[in-house]
Parts: sequence; structure tokens; C-alpha cells
Amino acid sequence: MKLSNSIPHSRISRRNAICLGGLTAFGLDLPKILAARSANASPQDRRCILLWLEGGPSHLEMFDPKPDAPVEVRGPMDSISTTIPGVRLNECLSQTANIMEEVALVRSVTSPLGEHNFGTHYLLTGYQPTPALEYPAICSTVAQIRDQRGVLPPNIAIPRFSNNITANGFLSASTQPFAVGGNPQRPDFKVRDLNYYRGLNLARLNRRKKIVNAFDQFASKKDASVNALDPDLERAFSLLASDDAKAAFDLTDEPQEIRNRYGMSDPIGQSCLLARRLVQRGVPFVTVNSPGWDTHNNIDTLKKRFATDRNAKLPSFDKAFSALITDLKEKVCCRTR
Repeated sequence: MKLSNSIPHSRISRRNAICLGGLTAFGLDLPKILAARSANASPQDRRCILLWLEGGPSHLEMFDPKPDAPVEVRGPMDSISTTIPGVRLNECLSQTANIMEEVALVRSVTSPLGEHNFGTHYLLTGYQPTPALEYPAICSTVAQIRDQRGVLPPNIAIPRFSNNITANGFLSASTQPFAVGGNPQRPDFKVRDLNYYRGLNLARLNRRKKIVNAFDQFASKKDASVNALDPDLERAFSLLASDDAKAAFDLTDEPQEIRNRYGMSDPIGQSCLLARRLVQRGVPFVTVNSPGWDTHNNIDTLKKRFATDRNAKLPSFDKAFSALITDLKEKVCCRTR
């Protein structure tokens, strides 16, 4: 089957082609379906949240259990059924199991690089590391090619990006993730560098900005290679001066019921909630970085529930992930259709 060249980047699997072909009996032909998909899927409207479980959790203990394998292979934890027949998940992912019809589960992603820095580079850039060139991560690539709308940065990391690689690679520093910093689950959580320092206000910052721009314009007259205005300074000033931008990071604006649904026992819960608020406001790419998944031979600590133990990761992830998927469907996806 050859698709029309008028529909860019459209790819349909054989399975979907068969399913779509069966719809023609009900008056829905393939060209109309593809045209509708193309019209409703503008690249500028697509947004992505990457949940980066730093340290690399075992896939056997999350999304690919082996219930029929010998005990030394399947590990110390049990598996549970899901809403998709034949698909099983780790015993701690009970809430995720109830929404599996909303999840595309891929179990074939592998890496030949058994080292954190190399593996991180391979997964986030799509290239194996080489000393000749440092490739950009997908988040910085998106920031490079997407038109920025509004004052919120197009590439945001909660609370930070991975320490294993430099996100922008060979791209400009302006594509680096805006690191939120702090811990979103803390009552006193604030985004760093988003509030005025003591003794400063918008009027004083505006005067300083004019002075800096005046120096830049003077330098640009002397040297044609110097830009008249510093784009990083302009973005930083716009962010500081925007009440709407600051409101996007204010988790106290969310009802306590919603915050509890995401979970308060581990930072990943409120980090996912913050990510939802950001993509809801048009941010193209948000990375949620959750550390502490490098368990090695202490895998069974991942299922300790609700405790203060920072390694009780699986129940917290289950709560946050399932709430995020449900919330995105209700508050973001449906609203933009």
C-alpha cells in the first residue's frame, strides 16, 4: 500500500491497515481517515513527557515479568493480570494494570552498552557515544526545531536533567533544559531563579535590562558578529516578569484530592503533576527525572510500600504514572481535539 505524498510522516502498520480497511463498510474510507489524522496532528501541538527513571530499573520487575520462568529468572516479585488479556505487570503496578488500554507497551528496546553514561546517551540521543561528536538529547532537539510560544521554556526538566550527559550536545546552550530544581512534594517548593532576589523588583530589573541591551547594541555597532540583544537575557526577563508563567509552577493551585491521587510519598508524584500542568500550557517537552532506581541485588526493596524508605519506588511510580495518564486524557488530550 502506498500512501499519498500529501500526508507527511504518515505510517500505518499492516495490523492497522486491516482494521482501517474494515471500516469502509461503515462509510469511512482510508483517504478520509488519513486526512483527518493529518489535520488533527499538527507537529506544533504535540507535547511529550519523558519519565526518566535514573539508574535503570529492571524491566523484569516492571513491565516484562516472566511468571512461567524458573524462580532464578523471574525474580522475587509476583505478577498481576491487566485489562489487556495476556499482558502481565509487576505486582506493585496495580493501578497501571487497570489502564493498560491507554498504554503502548514496548518490550523490545535493548542496549548493547552496559554502562550508565553510555546507555543514557544511547537512549536519549539515538546514537551510540563517540569521542568525535556529542549528540543532542531528544528534548534539546525538540527545543531547537519548535517555535517557542509564550514565555515558558520549550524544554523543562523536573527537578533537573540527567547528570550522565549534556542535553544540548552540539546544539546551542539555549536548547538546554530549564531545570526547575527543588522537590515538588515539599510544602515550600519554589522554582529556583523564578523569583526576585531580595531588594529587586520588576522596575529595577527593567532598568538593568535596558543598560545591558544598550551595551550590547554599542558592541554590535563595533562588531557585526555580536547580536544586538541577548536572547537568553530576553527569555529570562520574560519569565521573571510573567505572572502566568510563575502560576504554571504553582502546585498549590491544584485541589488536594488531585495532589493525593498523584502521590505525596515520593517526589515523582508531584513531579508528574507539575509536568501535566506544563504541557497543558503548551510546553513541548518536559523531563521528569526520578533518581534512585539503581538497585542491583536489592531489587526487592522496590516494593516496600508507602514508607519513608527512599527506595520504595514501584508503588510511588504506579500511583504517579496511572494518575498522569488518566489526567492527560481528561485535561489535555480531550481539550485539544
